[in-house]
Amino acid sequence: MAVAAGWKGSITMKTSDSTDETIAEMGSWSISGPTRNTISVSAFGDSVARQEITTLTGQSITFNGFYDYTSTGQRALVSLLSSGVPIRCCTGAATFPARLKLWANSDSDRPGYGYWALTTAVSGTTSATVYITGMELGQSKDGLGTVSFTAAVVDDDMRWSTS
Repeated sequence: MAVAAGWKGSITMKTSDSTDETIAEMGSWSISGPTRNTISVSAFGDSVARQEITTLTGQSITFNGFYDYTSTGQRALVSLLSSGVPIRCCTGAATFPARLKLWANSDSDRPGYGYWALTTAVSGTTSATVYITGMELGQSKDGLGTVSFTAAVVDDDMRWSTS
């Protein structure tokens, strides 16, 4: 079994043509979804609620860690949240930021090497994007400041890759 060593995980985002920026001080990430929406089709006289399956809602991403105001990556995420600018699927035509990668293991010499990212391989779409949708900061008197970011995946899903 190839499991990923958690301490080798990371989160990266391409911020220029040649730079993959590691989002500093992050300690966990998760992807949820996609999920199927339902609508109620119950009517008078129904003794049990009835539902119909409808549209698919894309994935959501959460990542957390320690707040670092000197981190270029964390400052970029705050800027993307404020501006509403998406993180694009793929690089090209000098479109940045691009290629958010959630690494399970960034060491190619270890089992479980690979990451989750948007790709054009399956759907052929180039409009796939990730929007930063929220941020939460926390601080306690006896600990380090914490930060949590949430994001929405639009027009496709994150997929596993090793290349």
